[in-house]
Amino acid sequence: MTTDVRTPVDVDTPAPIAPPPAPPPPGRRQGGRAWQFVLGGLVGGLCGALAAGGLFLAFDDDDGGSSPTPAVRTAEIDRSSSTIGGEQGDVASIIAKVEPAVVTITTEVSGPIGSGQGAGTGFVISSDGLIVTNNHVVAGANSIEVAFADGRTLEADVVGRNGGADLAVLKADATDLPVVELGDSDALQVGDEVVAIGNALALEGGLTVTRGIISGPPREGTELGAGLASFLQTDASINPGNSGGPLVDAAGRVIGINTMVAGNAENVGFAIPISDAMPVIEDLRSGRVPAFLGVATDTLTPEIADEIGVDADSGAVILEVTEGSPADEAGLREEDVLVRIGDVTIETASDVPDAIRQHQPGDEVEVEVLRGDQRETVTARLVEREDSVG
Repeated sequence: MTTDVRTPVDVDTPAPIAPPPAPPPPGRRQGGRAWQFVLGGLVGGLCGALAAGGLFLAFDDDDGGSSPTPAVRTAEIDRSSSTIGGEQGDVASIIAKVEPAVVTITTEVSGPIGSGQGAGTGFVISSDGLIVTNNHVVAGANSIEVAFADGRTLEADVVGRNGGADLAVLKADATDLPVVELGDSDALQVGDEVVAIGNALALEGGLTVTRGIISGPPREGTELGAGLASFLQTDASINPGNSGGPLVDAAGRVIGINTMVAGNAENVGFAIPISDAMPVIEDLRSGRVPAFLGVATDTLTPEIADEIGVDADSGAVILEVTEGSPADEAGLREEDVLVRIGDVTIETASDVPDAIRQHQPGDEVEVEVLRGDQRETVTARLVEREDSVG
């Protein structure tokens, strides 16, 4: 998907993948930056209509009729070094540890603008067939197939998905599966070496493995057009088809979920930190449906504060209110500055989804805003997120 860095970000609703939405309203740019971010999933047959609408996904035209590729234990790897991160074990050892628990995902999708086959990646988190991937890999799918390292291809069902967090949990009817080991993304530092494993370009013959480092500090989700608080940045190549696959550390532990790349740059990829993802994943496993407020926000800056006449140095300015949403019914308006949701102080736009995630549909939540030179408190009754299942 293509998005401006400061285009309004609907932080507690998803960025729909198929069919695409209308282009979002213009946002307040900061610093004149305008990056393009491409989600790392592949969908065949829908490219033309989306491109014509000014929106871009990472597509693969599947007219060649290729069949899903099992996640066999062959891979394209960089063998220029036998060490990674100064730890015991080389890249091949990491692959041997992780790859048996990585699956390729193939979906059949259809909609008003066309139909086709999608491709992505996932990884097994429980031996009875629970699989984590990105929501955009499976959103709108009529059917889902997962291919395991042992050559089996099975149908999978959606256990739960959260569009705002771009996470989904699938279930395949299998037992005694190898599972990944989870790491601690909070402990990462810039320069730590990592390996990305996934179904890049849905190439025949097996998974693709790329190597790199954590190449920047955590990036705010709102800067990238996503609902999570932050993303890991890596220069390990993340290509279409990698979406939902693991980013692993030198010990072969999953520390991120590969999601998107900067479309007008080289080797600037992003992964959802596993430490941020796990609370959402556990909610999806338990069937908890996420709550919805209905605002698009941006982090308040001194420039925006001057523009809207608010005396504040932190908060999240509302750029758009979804019609008929809890926010709309509570009387929230564009240019209100969110400073508190429930018991959570809002300092940046990334705090908004975190605050909403602490509540359930049906909860009544106090929302405090700055409106011009006034401070207002309203009550919003949260509802279920329509794009999510659980």
